[in-house]
Amino acid sequence: MRTPVSYLASLLVFLTHALCCLAEGNPLQVGKLKSEHLVNPIQLDAREPRLSWMLTTTDPADRDRSQSAYRILVSGSIQELDKGNGDLWDSGKVESGRSHLVPYAGVELVSRQKCYWKVKVWDESERESGWSPVAEWTMALLDVNDWNGSEWIGLEEDNRESALAEREYAFQKEPEMKRSYPSPLLRRQISIEKPVRRALAYVAGVGYSEFYLNGEKVGDAVLDPGQTNYETHTLYVTHDVSYLLKQGDNALGIWLGSGFFGQNVAWKQDFDYGQPRARAILYVEYEDGSVESFGTDGNWKATTSPIVFDNVYWGETYDARLEIPDWASAGYDDSSWQDAVLLSAPCPTDRLRSQLIEPIRVQRRIKPVGVKDIGGGKYVVDFGENLAGWVEIVVDQDPGDVITMVAGEVMEPDGITVNTGTSGGAPGRIQEMIYVAKGGGEERWKARFSYHGFQFVEVSGLSAPPHPDTITAELVFSDLKKAGSFECSEDLMNQQWEITRRTLEANWHSIPEDCPAREKCGWLGDAHATSDVSFYGYDMTVFLAKFLRDIEDSLKKDKRYEEVVGKGRGVPTFVAPGKRVTDHPAEIDWAVAYLLVAWDVYLHSGDTVVFDRHFGHFKNFVSYFESMRGPGNILPSGLGDWCPPLWDRKGAPEYMLCHPHVSGTAFYYEALRIVSEIAFLKGEDRYADYCRALAADVKDAFNANYLEVIEGTDARFYGSQTATVMALKFGMVPDGMVPSVVDGLVFDIEKVHEGHHAVGIHGLRHLYTVLSDFGQDELVARMLLDRGFPGPGYLADHGFSTWPERQFNWGEEPRYRNSMNHPMQGGFAAFFFEGIGGIRPLSSAGGYKGFELRPRLMGEIDWATTTKESPYGVIESDWKREGDRIFWQVSIPVNTQAEVYLPTPDVGSVLESGAQLEGVPGVKDLAVVSDGLKESVKLTLGSGRYFFEMIDSDWQ
Repeated sequence: MRTPVSYLASLLVFLTHALCCLAEGNPLQVGKLKSEHLVNPIQLDAREPRLSWMLTTTDPADRDRSQSAYRILVSGSIQELDKGNGDLWDSGKVESGRSHLVPYAGVELVSRQKCYWKVKVWDESERESGWSPVAEWTMALLDVNDWNGSEWIGLEEDNRESALAEREYAFQKEPEMKRSYPSPLLRRQISIEKPVRRALAYVAGVGYSEFYLNGEKVGDAVLDPGQTNYETHTLYVTHDVSYLLKQGDNALGIWLGSGFFGQNVAWKQDFDYGQPRARAILYVEYEDGSVESFGTDGNWKATTSPIVFDNVYWGETYDARLEIPDWASAGYDDSSWQDAVLLSAPCPTDRLRSQLIEPIRVQRRIKPVGVKDIGGGKYVVDFGENLAGWVEIVVDQDPGDVITMVAGEVMEPDGITVNTGTSGGAPGRIQEMIYVAKGGGEERWKARFSYHGFQFVEVSGLSAPPHPDTITAELVFSDLKKAGSFECSEDLMNQQWEITRRTLEANWHSIPEDCPAREKCGWLGDAHATSDVSFYGYDMTVFLAKFLRDIEDSLKKDKRYEEVVGKGRGVPTFVAPGKRVTDHPAEIDWAVAYLLVAWDVYLHSGDTVVFDRHFGHFKNFVSYFESMRGPGNILPSGLGDWCPPLWDRKGAPEYMLCHPHVSGTAFYYEALRIVSEIAFLKGEDRYADYCRALAADVKDAFNANYLEVIEGTDARFYGSQTATVMALKFGMVPDGMVPSVVDGLVFDIEKVHEGHHAVGIHGLRHLYTVLSDFGQDELVARMLLDRGFPGPGYLADHGFSTWPERQFNWGEEPRYRNSMNHPMQGGFAAFFFEGIGGIRPLSSAGGYKGFELRPRLMGEIDWATTTKESPYGVIESDWKREGDRIFWQVSIPVNTQAEVYLPTPDVGSVLESGAQLEGVPGVKDLAVVSDGLKESVKLTLGSGRYFFEMIDSDWQ
């Protein structure tokens, strides 16, 4: 556990630097350059890339530092840039404080163009910085003609002869034997006759693919490229292979897997687009300036691989006896292979899109914590935590020995049987990895094109028991950068954040999934329940911007849409991307994710391009759902407050206490509010006013229909905790009634539900934040630290390593039939950052250009440290209690400012670095304010580190 920060030591260091600081201050330093949110990308398809940088100071005593101007140089040559020549763009000195997402405005860029750039700035006193380190970006393929000379290719004849190429499939029908599509190997040998300057390969291999050059797999990504609606957009991956090419003969290879493209078994084959296929082109730039390209075409060769069964849900069967040594090496004799066949394109060439999202990678190797012999040559391996990925085995077996591994998230109550229902019940298959040994010594294997959700693996077929040196789990997920941390004095809260983090990570595989074992689907309701908490912990910008494109690609029309809206592509479906549950528009509480996720992208990243792209669809969304309002002006749409305690859709529907139309109407109100905010940001004031007027009407109807007085009290309530939380969070409560509605919510929690929540994912996301915002910090602390059912403390105390989909009383009646790894139940953990840490972005200055610091100091917590890495730098909120004093250290990045609320109403009792607040450098707009519940000291802080000390009002 982290020990509290040493405030005295920090303060002494700070004061020492302050005394040494030159009166005129220090120039700003410029670093961490990014293009389109990425560091030195080689695949940008934005024709006018947006450039960002971070500013720091050399002196920790510096405060209230900001940028007043910048100058950017962009060149096609590092040598020219070193000379100060921006031959592609010299912005000149631009009077602006903008340091994030500045659009390139130079010479028109072309495909594969490499651009070097640097930037310098002037600070608030017109002091000029030095130049930043040089960064670079490379353009992707910008024109359809760049793909000339390449075709989509694959395997013509499925010549698998293995008896293991089939598995028995039974899902709501009679059992039948099913074959997956073959997993082919493709290769071509080329000759390079001149010295190479640079070589870039562009590979679209669907479902999944690996690219090889001269026998070596290129890169460390797995499960590439990301999933899309392939008929609308297909992603290609860019590889810099300059280091692998040599003069003379070279071999190109592609290994294909079905992924979600060739998914022809689970979900009654709904996902099936056809057999795996690839289109790729290698551009070789020679030292003499000439360029040569090599594309996939009929000159390539193809054959089947050792993967004889390949399904992203069901798993892989790998027959090592069929391995082909050196198949991707130059000089290999491929005369016995088939000619590759030309296949149809999944999408038009102009819909091939560069993959910008972080690739999926192996993130961690996990050794087992236990191995149990269950008899009959079978062993159960326990990896100690629920994860997403696969198992790597090391074996020494006879030729033809079959090792079978069945993966599951939990054990049956008998303690010897791996439960397969939580992972395989819905799509109709189990998670199974099968390896056939070739014999002759030690062999090492792991899956390539499928992944699973599991903690336990039943292994059979081994000649010796598995042990930690011979079986390892590998956790794989999209390589999103961690961008936030939380830790406090209460271990149970730390455990809840750790469970949330682990659950989120296990569900990022190019999309935000609902679960990694059972469905692997991008359910929109799950996505908006978790987008905030994901942003607090990670840099989600590019990942979720891609998901918004997936939602856009999935838009659908129905008869109502055709009659009411007509134009446009439709409204969101329940799932994106893919073909499952995407044939009709979703209910409002799932469809609203399109707007909520876009708004979160803006709040946390400052990126408004998502609005430029999607705002027209948002308007259609409003028109469509506005047409639905029926009797009482209530919106009759909603799937409901999914998975509240004890609820079961068929067996116990009465436990969903918030009617779907109630939460649906509340979400419609919030959608109108967000669309009006976006319209205002885009300068569409008339449409903003239109949405505000609709929202006011919805608010009146909501209160007229649902707001009631609790019998025998003066408290008011909306019939359920979820509806009441939503009304308070979204601002739907009538003026003057907020205190009585808060009382109603507290009454229901404490009196009706004995101190526990009764919410599903719609209510859980904001429950603790709303209670805290309205003065109920001690109730929040009791709920989060309560180990009884229901609540996150109960699950943490019962050994869950990830959040399960259902809120059952697991201690009394284990019901293992739904997912045990479901991030939608972890949305509440945003409270640790926005509540206990007090860090919240301001909508008036997205991307933390401006933000709020207002920590909730709960009596049960002695200290808390929270960080959030913003586009401008790291924000820190670090507080502790000592006796009757509160110590709070904050860090504010250069070129930003924070609205800060001190947890005391007494200005005179507050010290900053040992001095009274009046006149402290960096402190502005000092005032005492009230939120209607309590008074606090409010101030605006410029950048820097601040050390506050004040009397704990709880001790007064």
